[in-house]
Amino acid sequence: AELDVGRILLEAANFSCGEIESGCGGRGTCSKCKVIVSGGVSAPTSLELRDLTVEERRNGYRLACQTIIESDVEVIVPEGSRRSRVSILSEGIQREVPLDPWARRHVLRVSDATLENQLSDLERVRKSWNVQVGGDLKLTLRALRQLPFAIREREGYVSLIQVDDHVVCVEAGDNPEHVLGIAFDIGTTTVAGYLLDLESGEELAVASLLNPQTRHGDDVVSRIAFSTSQPDGLDILRKEIVGALNEIIADTTRAAGVAPHDIYAMTVVGNTTMHHLFLGISPEALARSPYVPVVMDAQCLDASELGIDIYPDAHVWTLPNIAGWVGADTVGVILATGLHQQDEMALAIDIGTNGEMALGSRARLVACSTAAGPAFEGAQLSCGMRAADGAIDAVYINSTVQWHTIGETTPRGVCGSGLVDLIAEMLRVGIISTTGMMQSDEALRSDGHHELAERIVQVGRHREFDLVRATEGVDGHGIRVTQRDVRELQLAKGAIRAGIELLMKELGITPREVKRVYLAGAFGNYIRPSSALGIGLMPTFPNAEIIPVGNAAGSGAKVALLSREVRGEASEIMAHAEYMELSGRPDFQEEFSEAMIF
Repeated sequence: AELDVGRILLEAANFSCGEIESGCGGRGTCSKCKVIVSGGVSAPTSLELRDLTVEERRNGYRLACQTIIESDVEVIVPEGSRRSRVSILSEGIQREVPLDPWARRHVLRVSDATLENQLSDLERVRKSWNVQVGGDLKLTLRALRQLPFAIREREGYVSLIQVDDHVVCVEAGDNPEHVLGIAFDIGTTTVAGYLLDLESGEELAVASLLNPQTRHGDDVVSRIAFSTSQPDGLDILRKEIVGALNEIIADTTRAAGVAPHDIYAMTVVGNTTMHHLFLGISPEALARSPYVPVVMDAQCLDASELGIDIYPDAHVWTLPNIAGWVGADTVGVILATGLHQQDEMALAIDIGTNGEMALGSRARLVACSTAAGPAFEGAQLSCGMRAADGAIDAVYINSTVQWHTIGETTPRGVCGSGLVDLIAEMLRVGIISTTGMMQSDEALRSDGHHELAERIVQVGRHREFDLVRATEGVDGHGIRVTQRDVRELQLAKGAIRAGIELLMKELGITPREVKRVYLAGAFGNYIRPSSALGIGLMPTFPNAEIIPVGNAAGSGAKVALLSREVRGEASEIMAHAEYMELSGRPDFQEEFSEAMIF
């Protein structure tokens, strides 16, 4: 590709091919963007001198986010630095709801105009409407323009597609062929879309992809910073997510053999930052105290206004947010699980780039968010990666170390569920103590773990654990778990556990009173409950059923598409749920310190 001199290599690669992994969005904190460079580039930075070994620098390795193009350059992207196919969870718990979509078809027989009956086309339609449907009849300008042609084509038989309180489309006979809707879950890392037939309730197709905004960083704080620091940052992020939605619309309609033009309704959930970026609203205030969103209420907009490639007058509903750090995705989880309607205490945990939790019942519901960081998604850890091909997602340690990778391929790193498994196993066999300190090789030998002791490597003042030998990893690189990796998981799990403890404290209950625990999201779906309990991610709930619910946020978006009543429930949840700001509680630090212990 031809690009201007002076550009950072990672930016140039994203512009031309976008295939270089960069979990931190180019801030130089993850060291995942290693490439082999020859040609005219800037001298190595202090970050590169620190994070690249002498041998790597000798072999031409550079960090793409630190390297500036000065003249013609050739770049080789090693296998371990390439973006791999991401494993995306789209399925979730299914809540049964009566089919009552807010986009529906009405077929009418309209009387002909005559010299004796010179009522306008609209008045004649209104008369038939009053008899067959009832209520006020409102047409959009587009529908009004379609009316004279449709009413005269099939002997007065017409289909009116009503979306909420407006007829948005008028076609002859019983056309269009389908009345469709699509529901989206816009996650920080992934985006999932569900195409539904609104007249049967059938799910026709599902598609998902990596959120293209990840090129600017894995976490929402990076996105917020990009939106404010770059001249067109907010518009770039908005266009990227709209482009992703349009790609999913094209994929799902192609798979189902239907037309995007027949989609008349759309629901969207996502965290508050993703919600704001989708709408092109600045999320800047979300990154600083008091973390106030621009808008929390459900919003209804026309598809054409947002640049969505479906029927232009289709209604796009963004479900409401609860607070700046508890968004519509949590509302979706609550809708899907019915937590807000239960008589007994239930807890929903959605662990992703952030950790959102809701605890309560129909009587009282309290939600909070913890700054868990990206550790549970494998990001910004020396050994971490997303849940993609080559990610270790399960670990078992006895005298030897066994692991499993997504896609059954050569290991490249460890994803969130694998990391929890790994730490739980390291804790169980004594490689780390309950304080998180990695033990010495001598201590392990004295405990009889001679083979495991050989995997302990002293690096300066810290120890590292060889999970994957160099001969077993991609590009001849092993995978080591550092003391810092353990600490990052401790911080993340401590924040989640402290949040759960404070929710119970706020409601004045003990773990014995919780009857159901819903684990939402890909992390919650694939994690072994025994490992989560083993590291103390959550308390032991002796009377609770632990239920993995998959992408419950997406399921919530689907039921809101299929039922006017459920969509209304979303706004009721926003009003019913109390938000607890953990940073404002004097007891948070105490709970957090206790929760850090494994």
